[in-house]
Order: sequence, then C-alpha cells, then structure tokens
Amino acid sequence: MSEISSELDDRVREFKKQHGIHHIIAFSGGADAELPGVAGDDPLQKLYGQFVSSYEQQLVGQTLDILRHYRIAVLSGGTKYGVPKTAILAAQQRNIKTIGVFPKIAEEGGKVVDGIDLPICVEPRYGQSRWGDEASVFAKLLDAVIVIAGKAGTLIEIAHILKMNEVLKKTGVTLKLILPMHGTGGVADGMPFIWGKQQIKNACIPSKPIETGSQAGRYLDESLGLFNL
Repeated sequence: MSEISSELDDRVREFKKQHGIHHIIAFSGGADAELPGVAGDDPLQKLYGQFVSSYEQQLVGQTLDILRHYRIAVLSGGTKYGVPKTAILAAQQRNIKTIGVFPKIAEEGGKVVDGIDLPICVEPRYGQSRWGDEASVFAKLLDAVIVIAGKAGTLIEIAHILKMNEVLKKTGVTLKLILPMHGTGGVADGMPFIWGKQQIKNACIPSKPIETGSQAGRYLDESLGLFNL
C-alpha cells in the first residue's frame, strides 16, 4: 500500500470510528441539467433546471428520511452542482455525517461544498488533475450507491463498482449495492445496457425498479440490515 493510500485509509477508519459509522451510502448523478437543442439563455432552460433540482431533492430527501437514524454517512462528489450538492446539503440538514470525494481541479476551482465532514481531495496519479480522477476512491469507499440520471462521470463510477464486485463475489465479501432510480434517465435508466457480467449485476442491482427515494431507503434498510446495528 502506498503512503498516500495508507494515510487515506487511516483517515477513513478514524472518521468511521469517531462517529460510529457502519455504512457509507453514496449518491451518484449528474452535476448539470440542460435540455438538448435549447439555447442556454432560453427561459425554458432555467425552468427545466429548477424542476430537475426539485426532483433530485425529493428523491434524496425521501431516502435520507428513512436512513437518518442509522449509523451511516453520506458520500457524494461534494461539488456545488446537481446530485453531489443535493446529497451533501440534504445530509447536513438531517445531521448525517458527510464525505466528499473530488479531484484536485475541483478544489482549485472553488467548486467544493462547504462544511463536508470528511473532504477527500484526490491528487492525479499522472499528469494534470482531471474530472474522473476520483472515481476509484469513490467506488472503494461506498457500501451502496443510489444513481440518479448521470453521464460519463457516473458511468465511470458504476463501471468501477461492477468490476470490484466481481472480485468481492469470488472472495465471499458482501457486494456493493447499486440502486438506479428508475425514470431519471442517463446512466440510471441505461443500467441494463451497461456491459458487465450478468450474474454480478443480478446480485448487486434490485430486481424490481426503484422509483422513489422511500423505496430506495427501505431497500437499503433491509438489504444492509441497518435495523440490526
């Protein structure tokens, strides 16, 4: 293990111990919302952005209203846009500990949400910092991820998790759960078409569509045995 990896491992372990955290629940999804083919200054774009933001807040809020009394922390990209921001703010409003994993370029650009309990800035292993550098760390930290829409960045994270689950299954370790929010578009609705071993997908993705945050919360409650902790 490298010195950097060892230091991060120690930080995460101490954070979980200090706050009595048993599970890390992640939210992954788009950081922007735009209608294709509509001009950026068209009022319709603003209305669409407001609708998407309200919908994301509802989904995340419903989920955390069910999980708020369990020993969890909420993980997201921690940036000031879209699902990453919504997840952090919703958790803070419910006094749930937060973890943000983001690339150096986000920190340098002042794009990280304030007040994250465990901010993790991922340095590039090669070349300049780029969006996506953080994906592998994000995937390793979580026990389950709720996917709301999402584009390339979300796809990278889900691919990491699916690949990791192949090894976890072989070694008898609990798989990382992936909960796509049905009807939100993007990666979430494209999950059946993401290439991967079908037996792995069957084992870590719900067999029935998850359409509301309340359904997501109840599924995680039962699947992770949160009520027993």
